[in-house]
Amino acid sequence: MSENKSLEDYLVKPGEQSPFANLLVDLAFKKAFDPDKPTSRENLVNLLNDLLAPQLKRPIKNVWTRNVANQAELGIGWKFDIKPTYVIAFTRHRMFEDGRIVHRATVTDLETNEKFMDSYNFTVVELAKVPFFIESKSDSLSKWLFFFRYLNRLKELPPAINERKFKQLTESSKVSKFSKEEFEAYQKMFHAEWDHNALKNSFFEEFADDVNAKVEEGVANRNRESAKRMIADGKLSNEEIASYSGLSIEDVVVLRSLAET
Repeated sequence: MSENKSLEDYLVKPGEQSPFANLLVDLAFKKAFDPDKPTSRENLVNLLNDLLAPQLKRPIKNVWTRNVANQAELGIGWKFDIKPTYVIAFTRHRMFEDGRIVHRATVTDLETNEKFMDSYNFTVVELAKVPFFIESKSDSLSKWLFFFRYLNRLKELPPAINERKFKQLTESSKVSKFSKEEFEAYQKMFHAEWDHNALKNSFFEEFADDVNAKVEEGVANRNRESAKRMIADGKLSNEEIASYSGLSIEDVVVLRSLAET
């Protein structure tokens, strides 16, 4: 990373839009990792090899769309030769109380704790735990996690992840590369998803908007006041303040700028 630029300099400013799509929106993910097109197929192979490395017996060389039912051989009694299946879930919220970002599981024998079969493997990625920090020497998995959580908040790739596989992927993730129909569908999915998330934790659906607004406003005010005190103290970095206060790194940057004016 340039000595004259911090990681924060690569974030879009409040009110600005990132040129990159949110890969957690279904349309954007499928466009970036389509297994039936050469460039996006390579993106998917790169992702799977880096994310599933501890679980794979050998690196993945190629991918394509296939129905699981196609693994069954028709005939008397049905003959199944099920290949290993990997389920990958990206979550925006914390699911486990520990500090690990990635959890891996498989089917085990409860008495011996040994792997029972290789047919089902699960990987859960908790993006809420991914810190706003990356270095060139960071491992590939850490770079992917940073990429997935923060891509749609960046105006350009920081040098730490400015390598071929990520540069190629950002080209597939640019909103400007969407057709008019794709962009409209992406916007609809994006807003629908956030609307759903805003409502799902409400106690009563008919009071969801009012309750959520009041609760979120109270929490946000407390978080901002806490961050202001830490900024005034002058001992913590923006990343540490964001972690302790619960604010985003962008909000902390804005509060610090206001405090310095």
